Amino acid sequence: MTAAISSTRRHPFRPRFAVRSTELGPRCDTFLAVAVTSVLANRLFLVITGYPQLGNGTLHISHAIWGALMMGTALILAISFLAPSTRWIVAILGGAGFGWFIDELGKFITREVNYFYQPTIALIYMTFIALYLVIRSLQRRAYTPEEGVLNGLEALKAAALGRLPEPERREALALLTATNANSGFAGEVRALLEKAPSLEPREPSLVVHWAESLRDRYLDLAQHPRFIALIDVLFTFFAVTALLTVLSLALDGPGVVTFTERAGLLSSMVANACLIIGVVVLLRTHDRLRAYRWFDRGLLITIFVTQVFVFAEEQLGGTVGLLLTLMVWGLLRGAMSAERGREA
Repeated sequence: MTAAISSTRRHPFRPRFAVRSTELGPRCDTFLAVAVTSVLANRLFLVITGYPQLGNGTLHISHAIWGALMMGTALILAISFLAPSTRWIVAILGGAGFGWFIDELGKFITREVNYFYQPTIALIYMTFIALYLVIRSLQRRAYTPEEGVLNGLEALKAAALGRLPEPERREALALLTATNANSGFAGEVRALLEKAPSLEPREPSLVVHWAESLRDRYLDLAQHPRFIALIDVLFTFFAVTALLTVLSLALDGPGVVTFTERAGLLSSMVANACLIIGVVVLLRTHDRLRAYRWFDRGLLITIFVTQVFVFAEEQLGGTVGLLLTLMVWGLLRGAMSAERGREA
């Protein structure tokens, strides 16, 4: 009895499903990207076609039903077929179904079954933000030895089918080493992986080649001094313009009356304060990386907080502003990476 208790203390209970895949990030990002695209594409299609309805005078077949059908199909694939062959299909099909389903959120939270309920877009955006944060929190935790062994077994499944790429084989072996998986069974998995047949790297497709070329050009550009200077000028201009906009709204008393307007104004003031602090740090200390961190905080507040209230007021009209903010944030991240490399 004592031995059993001490064994339990050394090995605390963990849910059996809480074993993460090394492909967690790309697959979940694919799920989110497809879901967001489904919502935007569906709304655009309805606007262009004049909101057609499938049904008759009595029946109306909502696209939430089609979304549920896609999610149900994804679940059946997930529980019926062995991984990893179906996971990308599940991510894509499940993401599309989730996007079609949540697009009808307004109907499910109003007594009038109102698809055009104004806060709907903001609520959908908040849902995607919450999913994004959950996914990122799952990725931040270090992998355990058990996860290293089970991901090695996943690689062996692909090897048994003759579909294990060589980079994935090396990644599985590296994970076993990084997690210090040194039990007897882990050694057997390592030995099998070292002998497992793998596929030689294939010539990348045109799309992959284009994406890698674009990424390489962007990284080269981010190292250029003129790119850094452009970021400095851009954020200085951005901070001054944002400050003037907030001041004009704050002084316009009758123009800010609703809760969403006040909350959006308050979050904008906090975000702009971060941008202004970044400009001051840049001008006084010339510490770009420190200034960029303040810029990064301001943009993240805009993306995660202010944009919620923008969608609540402007509906899909806020999408353009979000895309521009994400573009600027991407440029800033590139500049931060370049500065870290320069300091290193």
